[in-house]
Order: sequence, then C-alpha cells, then structure tokens
Amino acid sequence: MTHIFYEFTSLKPGVPNVETLMEVINSSAETSFVISAEVVDFVKKALIVNTTIGSFKNCRFAFNNGAHFVEFDSKGKSKRYDEKPTWYVSPEEFSRSQWLINHNLSDVAATEFISVLMSYPLKERRAHCNLLFGLDLHKTGAVQQGATTVSKMGNKNGKTTKSKIIDLGSFELFNQFFGRLKSAVFADEFPTLQRLTEIDNLAKAPNHLKQGIRTWFKAITGDLPPNNKRVGAGNAELFCAPIREQLQQIEAIGLDKYYQDLSKAINRSDEKYISDFSFTYKKDN
Repeated sequence: MTHIFYEFTSLKPGVPNVETLMEVINSSAETSFVISAEVVDFVKKALIVNTTIGSFKNCRFAFNNGAHFVEFDSKGKSKRYDEKPTWYVSPEEFSRSQWLINHNLSDVAATEFISVLMSYPLKERRAHCNLLFGLDLHKTGAVQQGATTVSKMGNKNGKTTKSKIIDLGSFELFNQFFGRLKSAVFADEFPTLQRLTEIDNLAKAPNHLKQGIRTWFKAITGDLPPNNKRVGAGNAELFCAPIREQLQQIEAIGLDKYYQDLSKAINRSDEKYISDFSFTYKKDN
C-alpha cells in the first residue's frame, strides 16, 4: 500500500511523532497525512545515513509545502526531485478533503467544527481558516476584525477543548500516578485517563485532578493520554514501548528528584495549555 506524507506547516499534523509514522506505514490501508516537524527531521536525517530505507518502502514525502519530493519504491530505494508529481495536492485542497477525514471532521455539525477550530491557538486557527475557507486573513485589517467576530461566536457556542497546565503540588499523588502508568505500559495496556486516575466515570473526577495528570503525562511522554479513538485503533504494545523506556530513565534519575524539577518547570512555564507544554529533566537544575 502507498503512504503519502505532506509537510504542510499551516495544518495540524495527523502524524505528530515517529511512533505514529511507523504505525501508519505498517498499516494495510492507503493513507495520506500531514507530518510534524519532528517527523520531517527524522526522515531527512535517515536519508543522510542511507538512500535506501526498507522501512519506508512505498512511501512518498512532500517537503516544505511542496518544494521538494522523495519517493521510495517497493524495495525502499529513494528518488528525490523538485517537480510536482501527480500524487501531490496543494495544502488548500488537502485541508478540505483528506485532512478533514483524518481528524474526524468531515461529517461533524457546524458548531462542533467551529469549537474544534476555536480550540487551536490564534496563529494556528488563522492558518487553518485561511486554507479551509480561503479567507486570506493575513491581507487586511478588515478581515482581522471579522476573525474577532468568529472568536466571539466560538465563546457563545462552546468553551475551548484544550486542557490547561496544572501542578497538583503533591509528590504522593505523582507517585501514585507514576505507579499506575508503569503498571499499564509494562502490561502493554493503554494508559487511559480512567486507568491513571482509577476513576471509571471521569465526569465525577475533579477537573483539577484530570488536568494535573494530563500535565504530568505530557511532560513524560510528549503527548496526552490516549482517548477512545486511539484505544480503538489498537497496537497498545507500540504505544507503550517508548513510554517504558522513559519511565526507566526517570527511575534512574530518582522519582523524587524528577518530580521536584518537573513541579518547578510547570510553575514557571509561560505556556497556558498542556498541548503546548514540554519538559526535559536537566541534571544541573
């Protein structure tokens, strides 16, 4: 099966990391996805080492918004060129077709669609609207005023779905969270929010507890806890494998030491939302 990947910097990636990239490549379906900067960097570095990469057989990559292209044949041998191939589509066309399907937005109600767009940071929201609706928001101040009106509509129809950073301020809670996360991933089970809180009905769970656990999970894994869609896709062992390595690294540092550094990083972070937060332990902190 052929897998096509686009580096469209104005669109939210459907393949945000290398683990997801390999899951897509190993799937039996024909796919088309936008890839993140992390994945772009990974592929380009791999090509520096070797021009034949068996793992990338039958894959096609469009880099830098359609400026450069790489195709891998059925044996993983690569071919680079700058001319636009027949399989390439523009960011505008992709945003209105496959991108909507990839993000489960092709058949949703208008209010839900608007709510999703409003959950993006302002810069990303404007970029997506430019592509989806051809608004050219960057050209005139008059259109910017229109964008403000859309924002007000979003506030009326629903709140942002983005989770805010929270520090629970308790090593005991972090220790419990870490133990549940470790138990799940070493059993090759998805570490869902229900599993990490041990609360089946999340509607009854305190919001600050859910936000705090999401913050810790993002700091450790670089992602949010898997939702029902991700769990339904299966392959828990692929999801859990990199997390096991990260947990082992934290245990080598010392759980208490790691938590103290993480807690400080959360409290001094300029980021408002968990999706924008990242953390790397530094020995000299």
